[in-house]
Amino acid sequence: MKEKILAGLTLWLAVAPVGARAQQTSKSISSDKAPAVAPQPAPPQLPPSQAVVVPTYKYEAKGRRDPFRSLDVSETIQASTAPVVRPPGLRGQLVSEINLAGIVKSKNQYMAMATGYRGKTYFLQPNDELYDGKVVEIRSDAVVFNQTLTDGQRRKLSQRVVKRLYPTRGEGNDTK
Repeated sequence: MKEKILAGLTLWLAVAPVGARAQQTSKSISSDKAPAVAPQPAPPQLPPSQAVVVPTYKYEAKGRRDPFRSLDVSETIQASTAPVVRPPGLRGQLVSEINLAGIVKSKNQYMAMATGYRGKTYFLQPNDELYDGKVVEIRSDAVVFNQTLTDGQRRKLSQRVVKRLYPTRGEGNDTK
C-alpha cells in the first residue's frame, strides 16, 4: 500500500507545477520536514515602447503561380462554370455531366443517345453545342467533345474529351 502511495506521489510531483509542488509537498508530508522550494520570480515586463514586434509575412507573386491554388484546372473550373440558371435543352448541359447511353447509325451517320443533368435524355449529332463545349465527332463506340474551359486567370483553354460507350476502368462515364 505504501508503495502505491509513493508511486502516485512521485507521478504527481513530476506533473504538478513547481510552485504548487512546494506548497502541496510541505502540507502533505508533515512528518518529514522537506526543504521548501523558493518560488521563481516572474519574468520582467517590458514597457509597450520596448515590446518586440513580429513582422508579418506578405507573399509577392513576381510572376510565379500562387502555391495555394489547385493545379487541376478541370476540377476548379467545373464547379465555377456551372450556371445557376441553365439554358433550356442541350445548350444547358456541361460536357462533364453527359453520360453516353447508346449510339445509333442512321443514313450513314452516327447519332448518340446520352443522359445529362437531372437524368434528361438527349440525342447528340455532330456540331451540337453544349454549355461548355461542342460535339466534334461521333464514332461507333465513342463521342468526341471539344471542351472550352476558363482557368483562374480568365484564360480560355480547349481540351478534347472522349466519352466511350463501354469505358474501361478509370475513363469516361463514372457511373459504370
